[in-house]
Amino acid sequence: MSLDSITIRKAKCWDLPKVLLLYQEFELAYHHNPGSEKAEDVIWERLLQDPRQHLLVAEVAGSVIGTLTVIVIPNIGHGGYPWAAIENVVVEAPYRSAGIGRNLMESAAKLCQDYGCYKIVLSSNLARQQAHAFYRRLGWQQTHIGFSIALPE
Repeated sequence: MSLDSITIRKAKCWDLPKVLLLYQEFELAYHHNPGSEKAEDVIWERLLQDPRQHLLVAEVAGSVIGTLTVIVIPNIGHGGYPWAAIENVVVEAPYRSAGIGRNLMESAAKLCQDYGCYKIVLSSNLARQQAHAFYRRLGWQQTHIGFSIALPE
């Protein structure tokens, strides 16, 4: 596969089923009760309409094979410059190590630059050692220790 055949674009309404399939690879999919597809559609529509969230997809020959989400956060610190977070980075297993993830991350960085962000952060599960190596190859540095807490539903 040639990198010339990869298209990085903002997600569209019809991309939801494929994005959810990608999310399932790393247990990122929205967990819901059977028959609640309407809830997924509502969440998806909100995400697509939110001017601070940008869900990017990588497409080859009309098929979505990768995705990530960029969230631009307004900021009163750092001179008022916004910052951004990248979340839910997934590339379909057969397409890994083909430049898809790199293209997604470069597109995300360009988007953040266009918004005037002073930094981009991401967190990655401790178990995802290959992902950590990938981020390091792209020049990302581990500068902080992250914490999380699950909230009751």
